[in-house]
Amino acid sequence: MTKPLHMEKALARLPYPSMDTWEYTCSQSPPEAFQTVRFYVRTKVLELGGGAALNGEGIDLDFLGYGGVARIRFAKTKEGSRVSVTVPDPLREKVSTVMVGLITKKKLKAVNKHAAEVHVERKPFTKAVDVLRSHLAKPEFTKHIELLPQALERAELCLYEHDGKLDKALTHLAAFAAKRAGKNVAMHRLKDLARDSALGTLYRPMVSDTVVRVHGDHYRFECQGKLVLFDEHITLGGGYPKECMSIHFIWDEARGKLIIGYFGQHLPTSEDK
Repeated sequence: MTKPLHMEKALARLPYPSMDTWEYTCSQSPPEAFQTVRFYVRTKVLELGGGAALNGEGIDLDFLGYGGVARIRFAKTKEGSRVSVTVPDPLREKVSTVMVGLITKKKLKAVNKHAAEVHVERKPFTKAVDVLRSHLAKPEFTKHIELLPQALERAELCLYEHDGKLDKALTHLAAFAAKRAGKNVAMHRLKDLARDSALGTLYRPMVSDTVVRVHGDHYRFECQGKLVLFDEHITLGGGYPKECMSIHFIWDEARGKLIIGYFGQHLPTSEDK
């Protein structure tokens, strides 16, 4: 049965939701990428009050109380796969939350800028530089930790938003420095000391030879009149600057001081060309 003309005209005037297409790359083949995305999405979507349907083309997402369906599709490339997500406007926030989780876990890399601008309501947070300043005001922190001027300048630019994690990390870093003072700790014992200081896996005693060879200039900072490689570091999170940052430092045994030369966005790795 055909619709009456007046109904067709009325339907034609109804606004259709605008659509975005978000593009990602994955090093896996399309079938492998499908399984990776499926495994993460099926749990996350349920948490957000939605469902995921599998079909011969990919994965479809919908959410209770929201109109439209987001479609995830997979295509083969030389490097692995391209993952395309078509998103109606009402689902932007929900689907963005799902996809950013995959980026944070380094399962996907964003091609367009959507994922760097998460379309979800953000909780208020204390800027990283202000968290740092609050610790610099504590005598127990500055007793064994010193911050170079250029590190504070970079801290002003730091976009990291997880203030609670940073606050704990700086507290544990101060404990690490205090336990190290006057002990002349061997390098092979530093990870144990970091673990005992509750830094755990955040701490790394060095950067790789490859990183030094390719990006060494990014890791050298002027200290006491000369350029020094600041390879000891802690890293919080992963992915985009709002989710990830690093603090690089050296140890001055004579003064019993941990000297921070860099505080900010994660520096280049061996994966960066």
